[in-house]
Amino acid sequence: MMNWDDARFFLAVARCGTLRKAANELHVDQATVGRRISAFEESLGSKLFIRTPKAFSLSPLGEEMLADVMNMENAVQAIARKATSGDESLCGNVRIATTDTLAEAFVIPALQRLREQHPQITVTLLTAVNISDISYRGADLAIRGARPDSDELIIKRLATIEMGLYATQHYLDVHGMPVKGEHLRGHNLLMFPRELVPRHWSSFCGETLIDPNVVLQCNSQLLLRSATRNGLGIGLLSSFLADNDPELVRILPENQDWVDIWLVLHPDLQRAARVRAVVQALETSFQNYPQ
Repeated sequence: MMNWDDARFFLAVARCGTLRKAANELHVDQATVGRRISAFEESLGSKLFIRTPKAFSLSPLGEEMLADVMNMENAVQAIARKATSGDESLCGNVRIATTDTLAEAFVIPALQRLREQHPQITVTLLTAVNISDISYRGADLAIRGARPDSDELIIKRLATIEMGLYATQHYLDVHGMPVKGEHLRGHNLLMFPRELVPRHWSSFCGETLIDPNVVLQCNSQLLLRSATRNGLGIGLLSSFLADNDPELVRILPENQDWVDIWLVLHPDLQRAARVRAVVQALETSFQNYPQ
């Protein structure tokens, strides 16, 4: 009979690909992860992973088990949420999943106000560029730039963020100012990888691209801003990040790209007082942004 304690070690290695990364995720040492995986395989009488010097990949049995173990994880998390769904105490931890950019501009200021009002509430902040189903990551709520297609989650639009094209004055002195309608030909572009934001590779803030000269692909907007500030090329950045940056110049200001920002919440948790307090603080933070 499989138990969750075994399954969570299997799931961590399957997601991370190495014992070291899985150990960091589980907050244990690497030897413990290796020992637990070996014991789990021995109890099943079959290998779950194909080991190479660089990584662990799933064996045929591991691939068959993965979806079932993920369902097991979701069930465990659902039980935990329901156990605290009616909690009226303004204390405890809330796990928020969002992007590094939104965390810096909106979530951190919200948490500062939250600490003043409810100092017994703590937050675990999980940042990534592309937030998938929040139950997969074990977060209580997510703030993301893509609306999930789910009837099982509470979804609310927090804001619509403006994005634009930016570069340094030095870059423009060397390469010239782009001309509208000329597809940014002759310019160095700094972009999210195609698999993350495919629409930018055909229309970069309203400019149709033809064989674009992409000199840097990066999955962090904060690092794209840094690359833009260092003169590597033209970046598509959130206006709240770039408009007040003295190092950056707005290019083709009539070109705008708009992104809706969504709050996604597990319905099991909407009645928990600590979660309601966090949501209220986040809504207040986003209300300060022009809609």
